[in-house]
Amino acid sequence: MLKKEYALDGFKRVPFIDPVRAVHGVLIDAAAPAVPACDQRTVPGVMSQRACAYYGARWFLAPLKQAIHLVHGPVSCAYYGETVRKKKYTVFSTDLSEKEVIFGGEAKLLQNLLEIGERFPDTKAILIYVTCAPGFTGDNVERACRNAEQATGIRCVPVNCPGFLGYHQATGHEIGAQVLLDHFIGRDDKAEAGSYDINILGEYDVMGDYKVIKALLGRMGINVVSALTADATVDNLARAHRVRLNVIHCRRTGGPMAEKMRQKYGIPHVKVSFFGVAQTSTALRQIGARLNLQEAAERVIAEEEAMVAADLERYRWELSGKRVGLFFGGSRIGSMQNCYRELGIEVLAAGSQFGGKDDYRDAWSTMKPGAALVDDTNEEEVLRFIRQYRPDVIAGGMREKWIAHKFGIPFTVFPQESGPYAGYFGFRNLARDILVALKAPVWQIVRGESETDAGSTS
Repeated sequence: MLKKEYALDGFKRVPFIDPVRAVHGVLIDAAAPAVPACDQRTVPGVMSQRACAYYGARWFLAPLKQAIHLVHGPVSCAYYGETVRKKKYTVFSTDLSEKEVIFGGEAKLLQNLLEIGERFPDTKAILIYVTCAPGFTGDNVERACRNAEQATGIRCVPVNCPGFLGYHQATGHEIGAQVLLDHFIGRDDKAEAGSYDINILGEYDVMGDYKVIKALLGRMGINVVSALTADATVDNLARAHRVRLNVIHCRRTGGPMAEKMRQKYGIPHVKVSFFGVAQTSTALRQIGARLNLQEAAERVIAEEEAMVAADLERYRWELSGKRVGLFFGGSRIGSMQNCYRELGIEVLAAGSQFGGKDDYRDAWSTMKPGAALVDDTNEEEVLRFIRQYRPDVIAGGMREKWIAHKFGIPFTVFPQESGPYAGYFGFRNLARDILVALKAPVWQIVRGESETDAGSTS
């Protein structure tokens, strides 16, 4: 049954959304503000890009260094969680078999923890991801962790993330964030905050994004103590409660975490985006204002904007007037829309697989009347969108990529595969990738166009 807050009268329905899922899509109308239904289970039988709570926890915690990551479940779960954001990580598994599923896997878990302690005595923590099988059978993971800690002296932390928890991977993000808050952040009582120390929450260094952000802030004199979880270690998390400011880059994971740290440690927070020239400059100004570094911020902004101005002007000339459909995974639908608008590209539709109400409210405020805002689109709905709207380009995940290509629609992958999109030069990379996708000679063949009809490909 649909939640009451989404049963809104008078909202304009999206034509390509299945009638069964009507409230999962709205057409932007200033006279009737509404956001799509979200945080609900996927309609059974449809193809969705959503993942499980376990994978959400891996997505959030995978970069954590100075720790061993042990997946308590069948080996296939460990294999599933080995690659996160196109990076491969070392993952251990208890390799539960039929025997452990029937009789319980606690003894095998304890044996694995003791073996890890023997082979890796210098590791500072072991994360134990509890998957579906032990979640069903009820293994006493906490007891195994206590016994292993007493025997090895290594911190053993359960991550209770069976895949069946919640409706999508965002549940796992929240579980992972709570694990860091409960077991890692604030353990160094002697740490002191420097005048320009900050944390960045909800940043994962996709294709080098964090390195770009850190370099920009470093030029202002700002020190990033911990980036959760792009550059998170057991040691720097212990000091993460002694900073002047928490900077939220991803609302879904960073927002709740920042609020809990404000309540517990009194750390103020600010939500920013480092995607696009305008948003990056605004972010640097906001952070500079909080740390009394306004002059440093303006110096960096002036230098960076001047260096990319000519290139971006050329890209805008090429891209202005193009139309795009955006189908992202998480909560950056609002900030990424602003990037496309900054390039002169019209956003026809935007959606997310696991965005929350705050994410959709943010996106709604940036969209033009008549554009579609949708939640958890399925394969058939993407097909309908292409047939009805005929966009010039689509951005999204791998599922949408092959659908778009079958219809001769250029496509760019997000999260990106070619290089950083954050910051000034990252925005130039985004513009370049869109133009390269649009100008690829293959589309002339697919559409039966001549070179003259298609225009220059330089």
